[in-house]
Amino acid sequence: MSAAFDPLKERLRRWVLIVGVAQVLFGCLVGFIPPSAVPWFRGIVMAHIEFTANGVLMVAVGLLTRELHLGAPALWLWFWTLVVGTWTNGAAGVLGAFVGQSSRLMPTLNQTFLLLSLVGLIRGVPLTAAGPLKPAVGGYQAAPSSS
Repeated sequence: MSAAFDPLKERLRRWVLIVGVAQVLFGCLVGFIPPSAVPWFRGIVMAHIEFTANGVLMVAVGLLTRELHLGAPALWLWFWTLVVGTWTNGAAGVLGAFVGQSSRLMPTLNQTFLLLSLVGLIRGVPLTAAGPLKPAVGGYQAAPSSS
């Protein structure tokens, strides 16, 4: 991979790790909301689990960033789809908890958030999985022999 992409990879790696830790912390904070504070407490439980699990996913993916052999546009697509996908996933639970399950608009709002989340995760996770498999520009470089 070109040396020009290394600063971009490092910058995106740093931000993915920061976003991941922020999601874990936000998920923990969401877990402190008492059942009496919201009309639909299951949404809070869902958001707590989603934010913390997605935060751990982001940290794991952030640690793999240096191994991705993607061009600059693909790296940016990878970054933004993961960020949008992971945050909207938990936001649907928070929104559902405060709006209430019985709202007439809730199915529509949840479908919108779920669609954004799925689009983000469906695009971001395969890029993460395929990135290390793609050979670097110019092919792989063999390690020098010790003989």
